[in-house]
Amino acid sequence: MHWHVIKLGEVSSTMDVARELAEKGCPEGTVVVAERQTRGRGRFGRTWVSPAGGLWFSVVLMPLLPREDLSKLPLAGALAVARALKKAFGLKTELRWPNDVLIRGRKVCGVLVENSFLGSEVAFSIIGVGVNANFRAADLPGDLPERATTLMDELGKRVDLDRLLETILAELGACYEALLSGRGSELLRQAETLMGFPRPVRLALKGGEEVSGLAIGLAGDGSLLMELPDGSVRAFHQASATLLADEL
Repeated sequence: MHWHVIKLGEVSSTMDVARELAEKGCPEGTVVVAERQTRGRGRFGRTWVSPAGGLWFSVVLMPLLPREDLSKLPLAGALAVARALKKAFGLKTELRWPNDVLIRGRKVCGVLVENSFLGSEVAFSIIGVGVNANFRAADLPGDLPERATTLMDELGKRVDLDRLLETILAELGACYEALLSGRGSELLRQAETLMGFPRPVRLALKGGEEVSGLAIGLAGDGSLLMELPDGSVRAFHQASATLLADEL
């Protein structure tokens, strides 16, 4: 994969800029990087705080994939970051289904994927990545310092954001190639090892319902397999469910 990196200062969201570029026909592998975002977002429209010092970027991909493999993109993105942090800094990370990277139980990175379709075919996918890097979690607003960490907190020093971006993109390219070549199951097995199954979890579903049970693994499309209190096993898709962090 050849990457075309575009560096910007302050933007509303790198996802928005990347989408505009994709709709205008930019090449696959276009990467939009911003120094800060004023309206960064996560899953289900949540706000993603994006101050200066973080690594905030979005990647335009044009994956010729069936929908089952397309739904593995968030896991592939999170896995790529986890592998990059280990390679660059020797950091031990965990993954929280479907798209968070944790260090010592605190969130250091989130991944967001948005797909655009033409009929039943995907026109493009955008993977957004936000890494808390060269600032302190204590400087984040609200209760975020209790749930987040940063590379500066973990390493005690600033990191080279350009080099980190390069390392993450290399790992993302490898994960993407694995999906394209039909090796998505390998990525799922790698992700499972970083998710600590089995583990008790509580899910929030669209519509307000909550479900508790034992997370035991990933289904073939990346859905979370959960053993419910009655002994049955149910798969929950990322489009309609999210883990509640206080159970992890």
